[in-house]
Amino acid sequence: MTRLILSRLLSALPNLAGVVLLTFILTRMLPGDPAAYFAGPAATPQSIEQVRQQLGLARSAPEQFYGYVLQLARGDLGKSLTSGQTVLDDLVARLPASLELTVAALLLASLAGISLGVGAAVRPGGVVDHLCGLLSALGQAMPTFFLGLLLVFVFYYLLGWAPAPLGRLDIGYPSPDDITGFWLIDTLLEGDFDGFVGVFKQLVLPVVTLGLFGIGPIARMTRAGMIEVLGSDFVRTARAAGLPPWKVLWVYAFRSVLVPVLNTIGMVFSFMLGANVLVEKVFGWPGIGAYAIDSVLASDFAPIQGFVLLMAALYVLINLLIDIVAVLLDPRVRFDG
Repeated sequence: MTRLILSRLLSALPNLAGVVLLTFILTRMLPGDPAAYFAGPAATPQSIEQVRQQLGLARSAPEQFYGYVLQLARGDLGKSLTSGQTVLDDLVARLPASLELTVAALLLASLAGISLGVGAAVRPGGVVDHLCGLLSALGQAMPTFFLGLLLVFVFYYLLGWAPAPLGRLDIGYPSPDDITGFWLIDTLLEGDFDGFVGVFKQLVLPVVTLGLFGIGPIARMTRAGMIEVLGSDFVRTARAAGLPPWKVLWVYAFRSVLVPVLNTIGMVFSFMLGANVLVEKVFGWPGIGAYAIDSVLASDFAPIQGFVLLMAALYVLINLLIDIVAVLLDPRVRFDG
């Protein structure tokens, strides 16, 4: 196991280095002049040039990249010119909001996707199978930001069932103390049940938006694997031996497809982290995705680079975690290739 973890971490280093270089190049290709933006609309050419010198943008690109790499070696992601805080502090403060949203959406997608996939495999061509196909097509064909806007229009504007899409908690509730950063858990730890209900209501629409995006791949992978396993000899033998149908289905058959389903869930989680960027903006969610978009609009380079590097590191860690769990579930799994 230690060898697997070390090999995965070492093999990720060239990828992270490529992400650092590519992100630096792409941020310098963004339209607009950061010096003119931060100097203000009434700035003179002299004041813009002065700001450019202060930001270090007057240096050549190789010199800027060399300085950026030295910063990273010291664990310094730079300073956000928009917030005035260090990028690391901004990301640490906003990451729990994004993770709470993504984890809740992944739980919804996993429970719904696995249930639909198993139900579709048990009765191919039935009602559940058609529902599985419909939700898969809907989640994959409709852009997440459009689905989010549609849900806000229907459930907030027309029906009035959902709270205003203005962040993690309605203005009528006090914010909980940051104990874990996950406000569903923090409100329960404080014994604030009304606050828990308020946080839950704010989560529903963005979680459904992200969850629908992830249901399709999980349901399709579960369905394909279960159809193959349910027709295998060991399942027919288990049925002939008189084992309960639920035990044959969930203990023997589903266990055989658990590893590929788990790999799909890991892939969906990575995609959800990227899809969060637009969903957070639609619902006013104070996560790292909205932070990245605001930084792009302001041509604030350091937060963009820090956000992309954080996403790459999370992607590596998630895949490492999935590999470890896969080995624990099935010791026959090898990653030598």
